[in-house]
Amino acid sequence: MTVCGPIAPEQLGFTSMHEHVLSDCSMFRNRTRKSCFIPSRRNLKLEDKLVLENRSALRHNIVLSLDNMRLDDKQMMTAEVGEFKDRGGDSIVEVSAPGIRSSPNDLLAIRQIAERTGVHIVASTGLYAEYTWPAYYRDMSFEQFGAFLRREIDQGVGGTGIFPGHIKAAYEVYTKQLEDYLRAAAFVSGETGLSLQVHLGPDLTRDEVRQNVLQPLSRGGCIPERTILCHVQLLMGVLSIEQLVNNPGHVPFDISLHRELLDMGFILSFTPFGFEADDEPLGIAHYPDWYILSGLVSLIREGYAGQIVIGNDVFTKLATRRGGGEGYTRLADSVVPSLKKCGVSDNDIKKIMVENPARILAF
Repeated sequence: MTVCGPIAPEQLGFTSMHEHVLSDCSMFRNRTRKSCFIPSRRNLKLEDKLVLENRSALRHNIVLSLDNMRLDDKQMMTAEVGEFKDRGGDSIVEVSAPGIRSSPNDLLAIRQIAERTGVHIVASTGLYAEYTWPAYYRDMSFEQFGAFLRREIDQGVGGTGIFPGHIKAAYEVYTKQLEDYLRAAAFVSGETGLSLQVHLGPDLTRDEVRQNVLQPLSRGGCIPERTILCHVQLLMGVLSIEQLVNNPGHVPFDISLHRELLDMGFILSFTPFGFEADDEPLGIAHYPDWYILSGLVSLIREGYAGQIVIGNDVFTKLATRRGGGEGYTRLADSVVPSLKKCGVSDNDIKKIMVENPARILAF
């Protein structure tokens, strides 16, 4: 199901499984921080626009500018999506939801972008991390969460008449309310056949993933083969600036949890690619593409290509081509050629970019 209506799965083609086209991630300013390395000393005001002079400052702390955190220019984003098409891209899964979606009306503009560019865009129902939820959703029960999701799947998102083809959830910090939502999202996914994508935030421990993500999903009747766990490079190791500086030559790398999740049947999404920002106040270095590719290629070589998807995850102006970043072009311009250079077969690349998305999104 795309924003322009249903299509046959084989029409999806080259697909990025995790993107934002119009979104508002300014709520990241309220993200719970588990540690602090150095305080920000940048002299930026919230209302400052992204410009060349402050791009470097924002590269080290993306939330200093509200403008940077908002993809809100339809004309600009039409050009960005058009470049994805020019590079051979066919389809995008747009994973914005209440909390990081300005309003349901964003989908009306996204439909216009899809029509003008020829890119198939799959919209999401669901919710982002709880700290971003609008007040309307904060007191919902398990049953009410389920009713909300079913209503959007059956009647369209908001009053737009645009139907979602995917369910979004997110875990960053445990609360009972979020646990109820994860259970409801898993239940409705199994009930309707729509796939479910779960954002995994930074600094998660393995036990948190097992207890606070997998257990609620399981209690909701989660179907692992239709459930995507995204940003899984974060589970390979915390790239702490302090630890990397104090332990030269040691880069943490552990994919044992990835194997565990894959053996349970889950789909893993490596994203973002082409994202150049770190988070100095949090003390986290940015995850370079070579590091993400090291985990991705290792798992492909172990035979897991049929359970892997990828995405650019453009969610800031800094990341767009017009903001000086890679935009949606990184997958076709760099990631796929890099996979080939590292010996990944055309057959496995086709699984990741074409066959897996078509299978997962069909319902």
